Amino acid sequence: MQKLFVLLRQGNIDEVKRIITNKPELLSSVSGPKPKKDHGQSLLQVAFKAGELDIAEYLIEAGIDVNFMEEKDDDPGVRAPVLFDAITAVLMSLCVGEYRTQEEVTQKFKESDRALNLMRKMILLGADVNKRTSNEMNAINWSLHHAENIMDSPSVYPYSQEKVREQLSLILDCLIENGADYMEWLEEGYYPEPCPGPSIRNVFWCEPESIEVKNEKYMSMREFLHNYFDKKNMRI
Repeated sequence: MQKLFVLLRQGNIDEVKRIITNKPELLSSVSGPKPKKDHGQSLLQVAFKAGELDIAEYLIEAGIDVNFMEEKDDDPGVRAPVLFDAITAVLMSLCVGEYRTQEEVTQKFKESDRALNLMRKMILLGADVNKRTSNEMNAINWSLHHAENIMDSPSVYPYSQEKVREQLSLILDCLIENGADYMEWLEEGYYPEPCPGPSIRNVFWCEPESIEVKNEKYMSMREFLHNYFDKKNMRI
């Protein structure tokens, strides 16, 4: 029922609850072809993308599939498990521009914290931390790429530099503690298929040799990961 997705994007939680209570089978609804950005996605995916965290929490508690991933179709775009949408919500809430008020910054940080708690809840309910996107990116790498966009732009997101590192640490804690294979991740290419490029280990741990790896854009994440794994006393 496309009306359900319209109500969701409007933030009309009361009506969303009413419809699903009357017809529980609609909890498994997927979006139609319009809007294209939501095509084939679940209610929970769209709730995270729209920043409707009240509705996302309701859907999780109502028993929505926390391992949902849209079916392959003619759209060439990347398909990702719904857990990845939760991770994106945690980090994209931190895209706080330099002209935001302190009140706005505080609100965005609260949204990030709440999305993190929903991500944790999904994992407790069985979300697979080793599930991958359609182009073989895992959850750890997905998290790094989204955080890197903020870390590498301190002049654009000056208020979020400390917070993004804090949130990324907590995301990695949750993923690794619940079975994400970080040793396998180390040997994979940093970019998704079909052009993975140098391995994670080569980019972030080995002495940079190639021009690409020497690029300063890797340095913030390199420093973060060294500090993170050193504090955890984890073998690399």
